[in-house]
Amino acid sequence: MAQEMPDYTFADMHCHIIPQVDDGSESMEMSLAMLRIAMEQNIETIILTPHNKGGHHNVSLEGIDKRMDALYDETEKEGLYFDFYPGNEIMYDSTVPDRLNQGEICTMADSDYVLVEFKPWEEYTYIRDAFRSLLYEGYRPILAHCERYECFLKDRNLVADLARAGVLIQLNSEDCVPRFSNRRINKFCHALLEEELISFIGTDAHKDEGRTPMMLPCWEALTKKLDPDYVRKIMRENTLSVIRNEEISGR
Repeated sequence: MAQEMPDYTFADMHCHIIPQVDDGSESMEMSLAMLRIAMEQNIETIILTPHNKGGHHNVSLEGIDKRMDALYDETEKEGLYFDFYPGNEIMYDSTVPDRLNQGEICTMADSDYVLVEFKPWEEYTYIRDAFRSLLYEGYRPILAHCERYECFLKDRNLVADLARAGVLIQLNSEDCVPRFSNRRINKFCHALLEEELISFIGTDAHKDEGRTPMMLPCWEALTKKLDPDYVRKIMRENTLSVIRNEEISGR
């Protein structure tokens, strides 16, 4: 039986498809393999988010643009067509606000939105204060893969506190699918989804095997339990709003 498909395409706002810049794709060949999977998974729009970490050799904004153009060229040769936009997944430290202001870190699609991650064991007070700093500087922060942080797994109410403060929350698509994630994480993700605290689903894809750009199983799992309009919002419309630099209403 053919796989059920939505009547819209997905927009992936968190992936590591640019080759040879971080722990994601290892080559252009792997990137193309990932993009063939993305096409099969109904993904059409992608914000490219290589890691940016203080004290590391990070790909520059110019380097991201150059590699994005190369991806366009190669995908067109393969008959694959995507809308690509530049971004970064930013590991937060105290230098991040200044580095953003100085143009050393890429915002999401040149918007005011920034995708930010932390170490999984980071204390909630550190995460909260980091987002306060970014909000003060005028950025619209997105917490990457919320399900990875122990402080939130221990106390889900802290996620609601961040959302009320203006932080937008992202989950990885695989962690929303029972057969791909452990029970604790999957239960946590669905509790947040049922409260509509989540603004984005991203693939966080790194490879063409294992951590792939998977969206359809997630969409199937979510549409069984949640308002279809909300699912469309977090799997497509909110990312398009980021690209247009429009305001997204959180909790």
